[in-house]
Amino acid sequence: MSSYSDTMPERETARLLLRPCTPQDVDELARILSNPAVMRYSPRGPIPKDRVKEVTQETLQFFIKHWQQHGFGVWAVVEKATVKLIGHCGLNFLPNSPEVEVIYRLDEAYWNQGIACEAAKVSLRYGFEEVKLDRIVTITAPEHTASRRVMEKCGLKYQKNAQFYNLDVVYYALARSEWRSDDSLYILQY
Repeated sequence: MSSYSDTMPERETARLLLRPCTPQDVDELARILSNPAVMRYSPRGPIPKDRVKEVTQETLQFFIKHWQQHGFGVWAVVEKATVKLIGHCGLNFLPNSPEVEVIYRLDEAYWNQGIACEAAKVSLRYGFEEVKLDRIVTITAPEHTASRRVMEKCGLKYQKNAQFYNLDVVYYALARSEWRSDDSLYILQY
């Protein structure tokens, strides 16, 4: 019997390996999620120190289950040069919605290097080419300008202000018909 990680695809760029999340990622991911700056715009906000490991375990289980149920989900993002887990990125359903969102969260040391765009573009490509989604959305806090830049660089376009997770957000979307693959990113073909 194969495990979910045996059937879940990996993707690789020049700098990154996007691979299945595993329960063994808990300590590395907990270190990232324990940083209040990383969690500042998260719907759950900064995680209390005494709950970081528990919340991280729940997050990883959610990611693993989503892949098992839907055939797409969130990858662990690993820097190839150091083989270090530096965050996560991928696709999941928006809560209480049929819409699929692209999400990304990186260790603060990896901000402003184009890594979020690189990982998000891999996720968009997977969603449009492999899963055959017609549309992918993303949301963030209106004041989260760095995330909005990532969205725009990936081709997502502002649609409206909305409410998700009981928060005011800006809502961006991209249709498959408007999407353009950036083939220069990929060293392994699909």
